Amino acid sequence: MESVSLPCPSQERVRMAGLTTFQVGGEARYVLEPRDEAELSAALAWAHAGGLSVFAMGRGSNLVVSDTGFDGAIVRLGPGFSGTEWTNTVVTAKAGTRLSELVLQAVGKGLGGMEKLAGIPGSVGGAVILNAGAYGQEFSDHLVGVRALAPNGEVRDWPRDQCDFAYRHSIFRDNGHLVVSATLELVEGDLDSLRQSVRETQKARLDKQPLDLPNAGSLFKRPPGGYASKMVEEAGLKGFRVGAAAISEKHAGFAVNLGGATASDVWNLSCEVIRRVREFNGVTLEREVVFLGDFPAT
Repeated sequence: MESVSLPCPSQERVRMAGLTTFQVGGEARYVLEPRDEAELSAALAWAHAGGLSVFAMGRGSNLVVSDTGFDGAIVRLGPGFSGTEWTNTVVTAKAGTRLSELVLQAVGKGLGGMEKLAGIPGSVGGAVILNAGAYGQEFSDHLVGVRALAPNGEVRDWPRDQCDFAYRHSIFRDNGHLVVSATLELVEGDLDSLRQSVRETQKARLDKQPLDLPNAGSLFKRPPGGYASKMVEEAGLKGFRVGAAAISEKHAGFAVNLGGATASDVWNLSCEVIRRVREFNGVTLEREVVFLGDFPAT
């Protein structure tokens, strides 16, 4: 139900299974849905004053929430946080914009640097936080700066060199700031070649990834000197399952929900895969999917 006490549209006790692509998870205490920057600032200040933990989610494509839920505030940006502004090769994209939409806009203008990101689910804000990437490209490659709000609601502009970008990492994973927009400067390219690259990328995703089942993207980060999917497969874990969560038969880098999985199933699956791969080749895999809430220590 909407809470009139909050400075933006909101719901209480929201089941997160309905808001995430893996379709698991318990209730969030609050889901805040600010419609503009002023409401976002006020909502963050409200949560900060109340001592609530805040988690910003995009489209729920890389997130597993605990079965016991999240006793804090989930922020989901409303429609007012979607859209782009272009000036020649420079674009400022609001955080709620679909990443796939931004990529297609860029390619349509004959601008390169993001075409390999075609088909990645999620939002621009999520792409900043996790430094989304695929096939040798990362979101941060052509990023100029990020506009974000601090936990107390104050605005700050972050130049690229202060964002601590690394493989599937940025400073925004740890500092509690919420991304409002990102500015990128792309490069001119050949329109036909860019479109062909998008088609090939999208086809590769369809051919190789288990898009027919609920999933949260790559379960593990790429380890140094190899690929997580190859290591999982070599350890004989394709199809391995815990409860109704399983390593995909199609792509060993993905976990899938076979129907009725719980967040605990997914967590325990990841723990067992990490253990068995470490026993097999000595490499300790690191989770790429974000697990939010209470999970057992490992």
